[in-house]
Amino acid sequence: MEGPTSGAPQPSSFLERLGALLRQTSKQEILPRFQRLANGDIASKASKEDPIDIVTIADRSAEAFLTSQLPDLLPGSLVIGEEAVAADERLLDLLNGPDPVWLVDPLDGTRNFATGNGPFGPMAALVSQGTLLAAAIHLSLGDELILAERGCGAFHNGKKLVANSSQSERPVGTVFSKFMPKDLAQDLEQRREGHVRETPILCAAHQYTRLCRAQKDYDVYYRLMPWDHAPGALILREAGGVSRHPDGRDYQVSARREVLLTARSETVWQKVRADLFGG
Repeated sequence: MEGPTSGAPQPSSFLERLGALLRQTSKQEILPRFQRLANGDIASKASKEDPIDIVTIADRSAEAFLTSQLPDLLPGSLVIGEEAVAADERLLDLLNGPDPVWLVDPLDGTRNFATGNGPFGPMAALVSQGTLLAAAIHLSLGDELILAERGCGAFHNGKKLVANSSQSERPVGTVFSKFMPKDLAQDLEQRREGHVRETPILCAAHQYTRLCRAQKDYDVYYRLMPWDHAPGALILREAGGVSRHPDGRDYQVSARREVLLTARSETVWQKVRADLFGG
């Protein structure tokens, strides 16, 4: 992968190609179907953990397109898509192999999309033996492209993205408690005194982007599907934010069901950890 050009920080050509591919996915596979879904275009993807989960024709077509195109960006790379894993969970084992892997959420915010609302968009992250190398998020409705490359920074619509590190007296954040054990969710709610509780918006692409742009201070997650968190985690880190477990471990793509605290800065992360987890 090529580094950024001299002068003002810019995405590398590799990142630009990745971003262009996600933008094309939105314009070609997702937006033409927005608010135009027929009854047969939405199907249940129910599981014991999430009995109301759904998938749309846009999810499937976007994933098929990205699966066919992403390996051209890095010969020898493999693709793990959310919908492919729904059909065969063994695909996640590819993350343990020697080949670089693209993690793909073809349409993050599916329920928003299916009800004719935003936000939503495709996400992708490149991982090699557990290390996050590159990431891209495209928020389809606003044509917002957020990119990051390990050690090279994060970018929003081509401009360097740096999270605000100032302290918040009353941190604004969301505890995504849907998949948490009941006692953990109740404990966190009791500890949030003095915080501003933000109404959850179920779209990780949107949430991570808001952290990077200092539109909120933190989020707490529990179910950590890799396509939901790998892209945003790298973008947030490269923008100066934090994606870390309360015990201090950085987010890893192998994590599945444990608490993850994301914050727009180290200062905010430390405060919220102390408030919510006593650290």
